[in-house]
Amino acid sequence: MRSSSLLSLGVAALATVSLASTAGCVRRARTVVTTEQVRQDVPAQTVQAPQVQVQVQAGVSTVGVQCVQGSAEQCNGLDDNCNGAIDEGCGWQSGAIQITLAWQTGADIDLYVTDPSGFTISYQDRQSPTGGVLDHDARGACVPGSDTIENVYWNTPQPPSGQYMIELHYWGDCGVAGVTPAQVSISVGGRVVGTYNVTLSPGQRLPVAMLPI
Repeated sequence: MRSSSLLSLGVAALATVSLASTAGCVRRARTVVTTEQVRQDVPAQTVQAPQVQVQVQAGVSTVGVQCVQGSAEQCNGLDDNCNGAIDEGCGWQSGAIQITLAWQTGADIDLYVTDPSGFTISYQDRQSPTGGVLDHDARGACVPGSDTIENVYWNTPQPPSGQYMIELHYWGDCGVAGVTPAQVSISVGGRVVGTYNVTLSPGQRLPVAMLPI
């Protein structure tokens, strides 16, 4: 259940995550988004990025990322080729807003994005009525073959105006991970407006940034 200490940012409490023990780690109940719900041809230029001023929280550092025009995407949570889309070709989507989480240990870390309507997108509720979609959910070492990238994007050309709150939850270390650095990249209107680093301990849940649109 969501910690009450995070409610100072004005976001409603999340539903309790259902848990069931499995051998070696814990399995979480997840909701599947059907491919029919996800549009693939979203123009990313409908939101005006130059006005965006991301407000980072305490303990979060801003990363100056060097991209190279024409380089290949590395599926690393970054916009490697400077085109404003993060990890295109890696199996998840971009849009008018794209928020991508990446980390490099076996941890299971979850991305939460609360949109201006108050709806929180996460593995528990993967699609917002406003068009936000969690289309890639990672489990780290808790699930064999899983990776360590989570991605939320808006499949509508005009997401609602207001504040978007980005949070991370270190759900579990899967027996191997320990303290883990995580990276969040944000693209708005076809331009990356920031990449941010934060370090989390097992069980910790932290607000990372407020994104005003």
